[in-house]
Amino acid sequence: MARVSFAAVKRVAIALGWIVLFYVLAIGVDYGLTKAAGSWWTGTALSVVAVGAFEIIGFGLATYVIGRLLKKYSWSGLGWRRPGLRRFARGVARGAVIAASAIVLGVVFGARLHFTGDWSAWAAVALPLILGLVFAALGEELGFRGYPMRHLADAVGVLPAIIVLALPFAILHAWNPSATVFSTINVGLAAIWLSVAFFSTGGMPLAWGAHFGWNAGLAVLFDAPVSGFIFHVPVVEYTPGLHRWIDGGAFGPEGGIVATIALIAGSLFLLTRANAFSPQPAALQEMVAA
Repeated sequence: MARVSFAAVKRVAIALGWIVLFYVLAIGVDYGLTKAAGSWWTGTALSVVAVGAFEIIGFGLATYVIGRLLKKYSWSGLGWRRPGLRRFARGVARGAVIAASAIVLGVVFGARLHFTGDWSAWAAVALPLILGLVFAALGEELGFRGYPMRHLADAVGVLPAIIVLALPFAILHAWNPSATVFSTINVGLAAIWLSVAFFSTGGMPLAWGAHFGWNAGLAVLFDAPVSGFIFHVPVVEYTPGLHRWIDGGAFGPEGGIVATIALIAGSLFLLTRANAFSPQPAALQEMVAA
Protein backbone atom coordinates (compact mmCIF):
# COMPACT_ATOMS: atom_id res chain seq x y z
CA MET A 1 0.00 0.00 0.00
CA ALA A 2 1.36 3.40 -0.98
CA ARG A 3 2.06 5.70 1.91
CA VAL A 4 1.17 9.38 1.94
CA SER A 5 3.98 11.42 3.44
CA PHE A 6 3.31 13.85 6.24
CA ALA A 7 5.01 16.56 4.18
CA ALA A 8 2.49 16.05 1.34
CA VAL A 9 -0.47 16.19 3.72
CA LYS A 10 0.94 19.31 5.37
CA ARG A 11 1.46 20.97 1.97
CA VAL A 12 -2.14 20.31 0.92
CA ALA A 13 -3.53 21.45 4.27
CA ILE A 14 -1.59 24.71 4.11
CA ALA A 15 -2.73 25.30 0.52
CA LEU A 16 -6.36 24.75 1.49
CA GLY A 17 -5.92 27.14 4.40
CA TRP A 18 -4.70 29.90 2.10
CA ILE A 19 -7.57 29.25 -0.31
CA VAL A 20 -10.11 29.43 2.53
CA LEU A 21 -8.57 32.75 3.60
CA PHE A 22 -8.88 33.94 0.00
CA TYR A 23 -12.61 33.16 -0.03
CA VAL A 24 -13.22 34.69 3.39
CA LEU A 25 -11.68 37.97 2.25
CA ALA A 26 -13.38 37.98 -1.17
CA ILE A 27 -16.85 37.04 0.08
CA GLY A 28 -16.57 39.47 2.98
CA VAL A 29 -15.78 42.37 0.63
CA ASP A 30 -18.53 41.31 -1.80
CA TYR A 31 -21.08 41.07 1.01
CA GLY A 32 -20.03 44.42 2.46
CA LEU A 33 -20.34 46.16 -0.90
CA THR A 34 -23.75 44.59 -1.53
CA LYS A 35 -25.04 45.78 1.85
CA ALA A 36 -23.55 49.25 1.42
CA ALA A 37 -25.11 49.66 -2.03
CA GLY A 38 -28.60 48.94 -0.75
CA SER A 39 -31.34 47.63 -3.02
CA TRP A 40 -31.71 50.45 -5.55
CA TRP A 41 -30.23 48.32 -8.34
CA THR A 42 -32.20 45.10 -7.78
CA GLY A 43 -34.79 44.34 -10.43
CA THR A 44 -33.27 46.83 -12.89
CA ALA A 45 -31.25 46.40 -16.06
CA LEU A 46 -28.15 47.17 -13.99
CA SER A 47 -28.63 44.29 -11.54
CA VAL A 48 -26.33 41.89 -13.42
CA VAL A 49 -23.76 44.68 -13.78
CA ALA A 50 -23.81 45.45 -10.05
CA VAL A 51 -23.56 41.81 -8.96
CA GLY A 52 -20.64 41.21 -11.33
CA ALA A 53 -18.87 44.41 -10.29
CA PHE A 54 -19.07 43.50 -6.59
CA GLU A 55 -17.65 40.03 -7.37
CA ILE A 56 -14.78 41.50 -9.35
CA ILE A 57 -13.87 43.89 -6.54
CA GLY A 58 -14.06 41.18 -3.89
CA PHE A 59 -12.21 38.44 -5.74
CA GLY A 60 -9.86 40.92 -7.41
CA LEU A 61 -8.82 42.37 -4.07
CA ALA A 62 -8.35 38.88 -2.62
CA THR A 63 -6.27 37.90 -5.65
CA TYR A 64 -4.01 40.90 -5.17
CA VAL A 65 -3.65 40.61 -1.39
CA ILE A 66 -3.37 36.81 -1.09
CA GLY A 67 -2.02 35.85 -4.49
CA ARG A 68 0.33 38.72 -5.29
CA LEU A 69 1.38 40.30 -1.99
CA LEU A 70 1.41 37.34 0.38
CA LYS A 71 2.03 34.32 -1.86
CA LYS A 72 4.19 36.22 -4.37
CA TYR A 73 2.64 34.82 -7.56
CA SER A 74 3.37 36.78 -10.72
CA TRP A 75 0.44 37.93 -12.84
CA SER A 76 1.55 35.41 -15.46
CA GLY A 77 1.52 32.68 -12.83
CA LEU A 78 -2.08 33.65 -12.01
CA GLY A 79 -3.02 33.16 -15.66
CA TRP A 80 -2.82 36.72 -16.97
CA ARG A 81 -0.85 36.29 -20.18
CA ARG A 82 -0.29 38.62 -23.09
CA PRO A 83 -1.65 39.48 -25.58
CA GLY A 84 -4.72 39.41 -23.36
CA LEU A 85 -7.26 41.02 -25.70
CA ARG A 86 -6.60 38.57 -28.53
CA ARG A 87 -6.86 35.59 -26.17
CA PHE A 88 -10.05 37.00 -24.66
CA ALA A 89 -11.60 37.48 -28.12
CA ARG A 90 -10.64 33.94 -29.08
CA GLY A 91 -12.34 32.67 -25.94
CA VAL A 92 -15.50 34.69 -26.67
CA ALA A 93 -15.69 33.19 -30.15
CA ARG A 94 -15.20 29.64 -28.89
CA GLY A 95 -17.73 30.06 -26.09
CA ALA A 96 -20.33 31.51 -28.46
CA VAL A 97 -19.79 28.71 -30.98
CA ILE A 98 -20.23 26.05 -28.30
CA ALA A 99 -23.38 27.80 -27.01
CA ALA A 100 -24.76 27.98 -30.56
CA SER A 101 -24.01 24.28 -31.00
CA ALA A 102 -26.08 23.47 -27.90
CA ILE A 103 -28.95 25.62 -29.20
CA VAL A 104 -28.84 23.97 -32.65
CA LEU A 105 -28.91 20.52 -31.07
CA GLY A 106 -31.86 21.62 -28.94
CA VAL A 107 -33.76 22.84 -32.01
CA VAL A 108 -33.06 19.58 -33.82
CA PHE A 109 -34.70 17.70 -30.94
CA GLY A 110 -37.74 19.93 -30.44
CA ALA A 111 -36.81 23.37 -29.06
CA ARG A 112 -37.99 26.37 -31.09
CA LEU A 113 -36.52 29.70 -32.17
CA HIS A 114 -38.87 32.53 -33.14
CA PHE A 115 -37.54 35.72 -34.76
CA THR A 116 -39.69 38.70 -33.74
CA GLY A 117 -37.75 41.35 -35.64
CA ASP A 118 -38.31 43.84 -32.80
CA TRP A 119 -35.05 45.80 -32.70
CA SER A 120 -36.48 48.91 -31.00
CA ALA A 121 -35.79 47.72 -27.44
CA TRP A 122 -32.78 45.53 -28.18
CA ALA A 123 -30.03 47.98 -27.20
CA ALA A 124 -31.71 49.00 -23.92
CA VAL A 125 -31.88 45.36 -22.83
CA ALA A 126 -28.85 43.79 -24.48
CA LEU A 127 -26.12 46.36 -23.84
CA PRO A 128 -26.41 46.44 -20.00
CA LEU A 129 -26.74 42.65 -20.07
CA ILE A 130 -23.57 42.25 -22.15
CA LEU A 131 -21.63 44.45 -19.71
CA GLY A 132 -23.08 42.53 -16.77
CA LEU A 133 -22.17 39.17 -18.31
CA VAL A 134 -18.60 40.39 -18.94
CA PHE A 135 -18.35 41.36 -15.26
CA ALA A 136 -20.03 38.19 -14.00
CA ALA A 137 -17.74 35.96 -16.07
CA LEU A 138 -14.62 37.70 -14.77
CA GLY A 139 -15.87 37.58 -11.18
CA GLU A 140 -16.48 33.82 -11.35
CA GLU A 141 -13.18 33.17 -13.11
CA LEU A 142 -11.28 35.07 -10.42
CA GLY A 143 -13.18 33.07 -7.81
CA PHE A 144 -12.86 29.57 -9.26
CA ARG A 145 -9.86 29.69 -11.55
CA GLY A 146 -7.15 32.32 -10.97
CA TYR A 147 -5.44 32.14 -7.59
CA PRO A 148 -7.45 29.24 -6.06
CA MET A 149 -6.87 26.98 -9.07
CA ARG A 150 -3.22 27.93 -9.43
CA HIS A 151 -2.41 27.44 -5.75
CA LEU A 152 -4.34 24.18 -5.40
CA ALA A 153 -2.70 22.78 -8.54
CA ASP A 154 0.71 23.52 -7.06
CA ALA A 155 -0.25 21.42 -4.03
CA VAL A 156 -2.14 18.46 -5.52
CA GLY A 157 -1.63 18.59 -9.30
CA VAL A 158 -3.60 20.00 -12.19
CA LEU A 159 -6.23 17.28 -12.69
CA PRO A 160 -7.17 16.92 -8.98
CA ALA A 161 -7.37 20.71 -8.67
CA ILE A 162 -9.72 20.90 -11.67
CA ILE A 163 -12.00 18.22 -10.20
CA VAL A 164 -11.96 19.63 -6.66
CA LEU A 165 -12.88 23.20 -7.68
CA ALA A 166 -15.49 22.01 -10.19
CA LEU A 167 -17.51 20.65 -7.25
CA PRO A 168 -18.24 23.94 -5.41
CA PHE A 169 -18.77 25.70 -8.76
CA ALA A 170 -21.46 23.15 -9.63
CA ILE A 171 -23.01 23.06 -6.16
CA LEU A 172 -23.38 26.85 -5.99
CA HIS A 173 -25.47 26.71 -9.19
CA ALA A 174 -27.66 23.95 -7.74
CA TRP A 175 -29.74 26.63 -5.96
CA ASN A 176 -30.52 28.49 -9.19
CA PRO A 177 -34.10 28.50 -10.49
CA SER A 178 -35.21 25.22 -12.13
CA ALA A 179 -31.91 23.47 -11.28
CA THR A 180 -31.75 19.67 -11.46
CA VAL A 181 -29.15 16.99 -10.81
CA PHE A 182 -28.46 16.96 -14.57
CA SER A 183 -27.94 20.74 -14.68
CA THR A 184 -25.56 20.53 -11.71
CA ILE A 185 -23.49 17.88 -13.49
CA ASN A 186 -23.36 20.03 -16.63
CA VAL A 187 -22.25 23.09 -14.69
CA GLY A 188 -19.45 20.93 -13.29
CA LEU A 189 -18.51 20.00 -16.86
CA ALA A 190 -18.50 23.70 -17.73
CA ALA A 191 -16.09 24.30 -14.84
CA ILE A 192 -13.79 21.58 -16.20
CA TRP A 193 -13.93 23.12 -19.70
CA LEU A 194 -13.06 26.56 -18.33
CA SER A 195 -10.28 25.11 -16.17
CA VAL A 196 -8.74 23.43 -19.22
CA ALA A 197 -8.85 26.84 -20.91
CA PHE A 198 -7.20 28.42 -17.86
CA PHE A 199 -4.31 25.94 -17.86
CA SER A 200 -3.78 26.34 -21.60
CA THR A 201 -1.44 28.94 -23.03
CA GLY A 202 -4.51 31.20 -23.31
CA GLY A 203 -4.70 31.39 -19.52
CA MET A 204 -7.20 33.60 -17.73
CA PRO A 205 -8.13 35.77 -20.76
CA LEU A 206 -9.15 32.66 -22.72
CA ALA A 207 -11.16 31.23 -19.81
CA TRP A 208 -12.82 34.59 -19.13
CA GLY A 209 -13.68 35.04 -22.81
CA ALA A 210 -15.04 31.49 -23.13
CA HIS A 211 -17.18 31.95 -20.00
CA PHE A 212 -18.60 35.23 -21.30
CA GLY A 213 -19.03 33.85 -24.84
CA TRP A 214 -21.04 30.89 -23.55
CA ASN A 215 -23.35 33.03 -21.40
CA ALA A 216 -23.77 35.78 -23.99
CA GLY A 217 -24.25 33.24 -26.77
CA LEU A 218 -27.18 31.72 -24.92
CA ALA A 219 -28.77 34.92 -23.55
CA VAL A 220 -27.98 37.65 -26.08
CA LEU A 221 -27.95 35.72 -29.35
CA PHE A 222 -30.81 33.31 -28.64
CA ASP A 223 -32.66 34.60 -25.55
CA ALA A 224 -32.22 31.20 -23.91
CA PRO A 225 -32.10 30.87 -20.10
CA VAL A 226 -28.63 30.94 -18.56
CA SER A 227 -28.33 28.68 -15.51
CA GLY A 228 -32.03 29.13 -14.81
CA PHE A 229 -32.16 32.91 -15.32
CA ILE A 230 -34.19 34.46 -18.15
CA PHE A 231 -33.26 37.93 -19.44
CA HIS A 232 -35.96 38.52 -22.12
CA VAL A 233 -33.70 39.88 -24.86
CA PRO A 234 -35.85 40.91 -27.84
CA VAL A 235 -35.52 39.94 -31.54
CA VAL A 236 -35.14 36.20 -30.89
CA GLU A 237 -37.32 34.07 -28.61
CA TYR A 238 -36.17 30.60 -27.50
CA THR A 239 -38.72 28.02 -26.34
CA PRO A 240 -37.59 24.65 -24.98
CA GLY A 241 -39.16 21.46 -26.28
CA LEU A 242 -41.07 18.75 -24.49
CA HIS A 243 -38.08 16.78 -23.22
CA ARG A 244 -36.25 18.59 -20.43
CA TRP A 245 -33.43 16.05 -20.30
CA ILE A 246 -32.56 16.94 -23.90
CA ASP A 247 -32.69 20.77 -24.03
CA GLY A 248 -32.68 21.64 -20.32
CA GLY A 249 -36.19 23.04 -20.09
CA ALA A 250 -36.57 26.17 -17.94
CA PHE A 251 -32.96 25.97 -16.72
CA GLY A 252 -31.74 26.49 -20.27
CA PRO A 253 -29.51 24.29 -22.43
CA GLU A 254 -27.12 23.80 -19.50
CA GLY A 255 -29.77 21.53 -17.98
CA GLY A 256 -29.88 19.05 -20.86
CA ILE A 257 -27.77 16.61 -22.81
CA VAL A 258 -27.26 19.19 -25.56
CA ALA A 259 -24.94 21.08 -23.20
CA THR A 260 -23.23 17.85 -22.11
CA ILE A 261 -22.31 17.12 -25.72
CA ALA A 262 -21.26 20.71 -26.46
CA LEU A 263 -19.12 21.10 -23.32
CA ILE A 264 -17.35 17.77 -23.76
CA ALA A 265 -16.64 18.70 -27.37
CA GLY A 266 -15.29 22.08 -26.26
CA SER A 267 -13.01 20.46 -23.68
CA LEU A 268 -11.72 17.89 -26.18
CA PHE A 269 -11.03 20.66 -28.69
CA LEU A 270 -8.84 22.49 -26.16
CA LEU A 271 -7.10 19.30 -25.06
CA THR A 272 -6.12 18.44 -28.63
CA ARG A 273 -4.58 21.83 -29.39
CA ALA A 274 -0.80 22.21 -29.54
CA ASN A 275 0.56 23.31 -26.14
CA ALA A 276 -2.80 22.50 -24.51
CA PHE A 277 -1.26 22.97 -21.07
CA SER A 278 1.20 25.72 -20.25
CA PRO A 279 4.39 24.76 -18.36
CA GLN A 280 3.73 24.09 -14.69
CA PRO A 281 5.69 25.58 -11.80
CA ALA A 282 8.77 23.81 -10.51
CA ALA A 283 7.04 23.04 -7.19
CA LEU A 284 4.44 20.94 -8.98
CA GLN A 285 7.04 19.16 -11.09
CA GLU A 286 8.99 18.27 -7.97
CA MET A 287 5.84 16.92 -6.30
CA VAL A 288 4.99 14.73 -9.31
CA ALA A 289 8.55 13.46 -9.52
CA ALA A 290 8.46 12.54 -5.85
